[in-house]
Amino acid sequence: MRAPVAVKERIAVLDIIRGFALFGVLLVNMVMVNHLMGEFGVGLDVLSQPARLAQGLERDVAWVVRVLFQGKFYTIFAFLFGLGFHLFLTRGQAQDENRRLFVRRLAVLFGIGVLHIIFVWWGDVLATYALIGFLLLLFRRTKLAAVRTWALALMLLSFAIVVAVMSMTVAMHAQGADTTATLAAAMEKYLSAARGVYTTGTYLELVQYRLQHEFLLVLFNTIAILPRILGLFLFGLYVGRLEIFKHIETNLPRIRQAWRIGVGVGAVLSLGHVGLQLGWFDAYLGTFVSGIMAILLHELSTPFLSLFYVTSIVLLWQRGVLSGLFDGFAALGRMALTNYLVQCIALAWLFYGHGLGLMGISIVYIPLMTVGIYAAQIVFSRWWLGRYTQGPAEWVWRRLTYGSLGGSSEQPSAGA
Repeated sequence: MRAPVAVKERIAVLDIIRGFALFGVLLVNMVMVNHLMGEFGVGLDVLSQPARLAQGLERDVAWVVRVLFQGKFYTIFAFLFGLGFHLFLTRGQAQDENRRLFVRRLAVLFGIGVLHIIFVWWGDVLATYALIGFLLLLFRRTKLAAVRTWALALMLLSFAIVVAVMSMTVAMHAQGADTTATLAAAMEKYLSAARGVYTTGTYLELVQYRLQHEFLLVLFNTIAILPRILGLFLFGLYVGRLEIFKHIETNLPRIRQAWRIGVGVGAVLSLGHVGLQLGWFDAYLGTFVSGIMAILLHELSTPFLSLFYVTSIVLLWQRGVLSGLFDGFAALGRMALTNYLVQCIALAWLFYGHGLGLMGISIVYIPLMTVGIYAAQIVFSRWWLGRYTQGPAEWVWRRLTYGSLGGSSEQPSAGA
């Protein structure tokens, strides 16, 4: 029977990238937990319209999070998911067994995601990744050029969907502050009820509300973001097939070129996005067209900035710099599922009424809180992995995927 990958067989830089990405995920998730699901749906959250909905230092922090963090790190995780799919299916020669195990692996991940949505918070991605992950099996024998074509086409489709979905909200906001206030007032009954449950309700009341009003919406959202996630999965599969991460030294010219593209195109698109949202081009384009183009440029900038982050990590790691920091990232990345779940549980306790009830605090405090939680997770991860071979959530996931292995390294045995 196949066993999970041993620690010595892991590609070290991928764990570093996962661990690094967890910081961005934590930061953006903290902003999202600080808002209601309904606010994100109609652009009433601080990240959607920093120039309109925030002032002073709050606006500056919101801009930094929106431009440099929002969407970038989930993009990295989706890319790594597709890359991991390739690595999983190409271990050994038993391709049919690999496929069956991957299906079981996705089924377990979907179960974890469903429990996460119900009992922790609405911003889960695990169930979404699992559902869309089943579609990856359709591409396991697709030719390399066709995988690239599918990935590009799906990403372009996703950009079109986002623009189409957000056009109505942009149209309302483009009419000015009065219309934004009218939209907020129209949503207030729904938002007030949700806010009451999230800020003063008991834990059981919150779970019940989530089941009745949010659970199906979260799963339905999978349809809307399917092209984006599957496209990113396929880019990961494409890079995996090229074996760039298996042979980094020989692929350094290609990686450096990708870095230049990522930073150059990402910076230009991000600058254009900020300028459009700040109204620099309203006199020429009108507020509606400027708003639509701002969303489009933000969406287009996301994969390029993600590319910049990933290639920067690879190039710095290859040069042997920041080794102490990268060791901490690697520890987080080796138990990424555990750390992601712990992050979300901690945020729900910090912000919701059954915990400390911090929902509604200024975004100014969120980066500081993020650094504190992230640093604590590095310390914990290094301590845990000094004693065990994998994180507790990883052990459960792999145990349910592979079944009982009779005392093999799949179990979280104490380290030497």
